[in-house]
This record gives sequence, C-alpha cells and structure tokens, in this order.
Amino acid sequence: MVELDGQPMFVVMPGDAVAGSGDTPAGLANQASRALQKIWAESHERRDARARIDALLKLALASVVLVASLAVALRLARWLRARVVSRLRRWMQGRAATPVGRRMAAVVPALFDRLLFLATWLFGLLLLFVFLTYSLALFPESRPAGEALARSFGQLAADAFHASAHALPGMFIAALIFLAAWVATRVSSEFFASVQARSADQPGLNAHTAPATRHIVNAALWLFALAMAYPYLPGSHTEAFRGLSVMLGLMVSIGAASVVSQIASGILIVYTYALKQGEYVRIQDHEGTVSEVSLFVTRLRTGHGEEIAIPNALVLGNVTRNFSRAAPGGRYVLDTTVTIGYDAPWRQVHALLTEAARTIPEIMQDPAPYVVQTALSDFYVEYKLVVQVGADVPATRARVASDLHAAIQDAFNRHGVQIMSPHYEADPAAPKLVREADWHTPPARQGD
Repeated sequence: MVELDGQPMFVVMPGDAVAGSGDTPAGLANQASRALQKIWAESHERRDARARIDALLKLALASVVLVASLAVALRLARWLRARVVSRLRRWMQGRAATPVGRRMAAVVPALFDRLLFLATWLFGLLLLFVFLTYSLALFPESRPAGEALARSFGQLAADAFHASAHALPGMFIAALIFLAAWVATRVSSEFFASVQARSADQPGLNAHTAPATRHIVNAALWLFALAMAYPYLPGSHTEAFRGLSVMLGLMVSIGAASVVSQIASGILIVYTYALKQGEYVRIQDHEGTVSEVSLFVTRLRTGHGEEIAIPNALVLGNVTRNFSRAAPGGRYVLDTTVTIGYDAPWRQVHALLTEAARTIPEIMQDPAPYVVQTALSDFYVEYKLVVQVGADVPATRARVASDLHAAIQDAFNRHGVQIMSPHYEADPAAPKLVREADWHTPPARQGD
C-alpha cells in the first residue's frame, strides 16, 4: 500500500507486475512512491518564497561562473593561437628540407590554428548547454524542460557513439579503397611520366598525348573508387544523404554542360594532333606560340609579355592556322600582306619585299622568301610575303615580325614606292613617302 501523509493512496498487487519484465510489486511501489515524493516536494517548492530566492541566487552565481569560464577560455585560446601556433610554425620551417616538408610547414600550423578555434567554440557551446540545463532545473516549472533537454543530449551522444562504432568497419574499407586508388594513380602518373620522354612524332602514346591521357585515367580511377566506396561511407543509406546526392547530381548535370564541352574539345584537339606545344599558330585574331594544350584551355604566348587562354570549344569551332607544320625542325612560316596600287610594277614590288626579308638575320634564305599576289582588288593589288624563320622563342618571333614590317617600310621608301592601299578620289599632289634623310628625325636615334 502506498500512503501519503498517512492516507492510503493505492495498492500494488502481484498481478500489476508484467510477467517476464523483471518487475516486482515492491519495486513498482517504490517507484510510485518516489514519483509521489517528487511531485509533493515540487508542489511545496512552488509555494515556498525562500526556495525561489535560493534558485535566483544560484542562477545569478551560475551566470557569473559562465561568463568567467567563457572569458578564461577565450583568453587561453588566444594565448595558445599566438604562442603555440607561432612556435609550431617556426619549428616546422626549421626542419622543412624537402618540398613536401615546406608545404606541410605552411599547412599544419594553419590547420592547428583552425582546430583551436573550433575547439574554443565547441567548449563555449558545451558551457552554455550546461548552464541552460542547470538553470532550467532550478525552477519546478521549467524542470521538466531541463530534464528533457539533458535526456535528448544524452540520447544524441549515445546514438552518435553507436553510429560511429558501427561505421568504423565501413570507413576502414572505404579508406582501403581510396588508398588503392591513390596507389594506382601514382603508378599511372609514373608510367605516363616515362611516356612523356618519347618523341611526339611516334604513333599512339607519346609526349603529346601522355598528359591528357594521364588526367583521364586518374580521373576514371578516382571516380571508380568513389563508386566502390560509396556504400561504405557513413550515412550513405540515409534519405538525407541520398537527397543530397541527387541534388548535387542535378547541379553538376545542369551547370557542367560547358565544362564537359571544353573537356571533349580538349580531348579532340589532343588526340587529333590539331595543336602541339611549341607550334606557332593563329586562332581567330590571336597569334602566338602554343605553351599548353590542357583539357579546358589552350594557352598562347604572343611574345609581347602576355599569355592568351582560349577555351578549347572556341579553338575547335574556329579555323586554326598552323605556321609550324610546313617548316619542321623548330622553324615556322611567317607571312605578311601589303596592298600596293596598280601603278606600281608588280615585279618591283616582289623584289622590294624579298629584299626586305633578306635584311632580317633570323629569316632563312633556304628555302628563299617568296611573294604571291593573293587578290586583284578594286583599288590595289594584295601581295603576301612568305618566309621561314628559325626561332622557337615567342619573344624572338614577335620581334622578327616587327623587324620585317620595319624593313618593308624602309625598302619601299628608299625606292619611292607608296604603301597607300588607296581608297581615294584622286591621286595626291606629292607621293606619300618618307625621305631617307628623315628616317632618324628626333627623338629617333641614328642606330634605330
């Protein structure tokens, strides 16, 4: 029988205990008695003003302790980040003898600093949680909320611990899969590095196709490893993880169309040998030496101190003029066009252009420069001078083109032939020429 202040409340009978549960009538009676005592004490506490004052004093004291603890934690974290991280950085920089060591010396201190920052925030949140549960437990009205909060946190921690324990075997298998993929990519990189030593003129894998093939093979290996390890990743079977995977897949499929197009164009450029590194080409209005053909862009160095990156889809969709294929052995073809009126003898124009080409040391005389007339336009004849240059440095190529244009101007001025491209209504009163005596008018110098 359970009594309250001598008054019988209820009786626990042997039949009240559930068979097989391990409960006994005495145990059920004690449990009920404790619950009644708790309710009775809380009812008295609600009517006790002194208990309210004690709870408020304890709350104030807990608030002071919370603020002081947070201040100490922040000061300690700042001290650790200022002293320990700086000492760790100096210690690692003093022992960084290899490139990997130098990279680790830059990464590890920064990682340790971020971890300290994260630990400070987690510790502050833990202090705030303890203060909140303690404060709620001080008052009978909010005590159930505090107890529920503590139970929820305990249940969450227990679930996280059990989930981590259950996920360890799967994470071990996933780590083995990623480790095998890393070893395979290292072997692949070493293999293609040895392939790059072969001549680019050999069929199949060579120095030209090896870099792109290495990227494709390594990407395929990592994608295969990710697909194999996916079922073993923690949370991979949950609805949230699947929903996130679907959302990421949609984002990639919608936003990566241009990326896939660039990669496909880069593969076609590499494997069709449309461009090679070191060749001199013109793509649209851009002219220069090919410095890189990657899966996304083709880079040209103009020789004027700039590098042009052209998307591969644009390269594949436009006409590319390659000036190096017809002149093997590090040489390339250079051409320039001038338009001269019909009153100038074409034989003289041919001779002037070839004479200008002979004054440039980098222009080869075997094969000899030659001139072709590409068009008979309404007002002028188009002459194209074609030469071969023995230079493979972009800056030298740019200078040779400039020197050739200057030599053409000097030759035509010297022999009194105008370069006018005459869109005119009447001939000028005097020929548009620069006398040789005026070639070095200040600020030009005599040696220019």
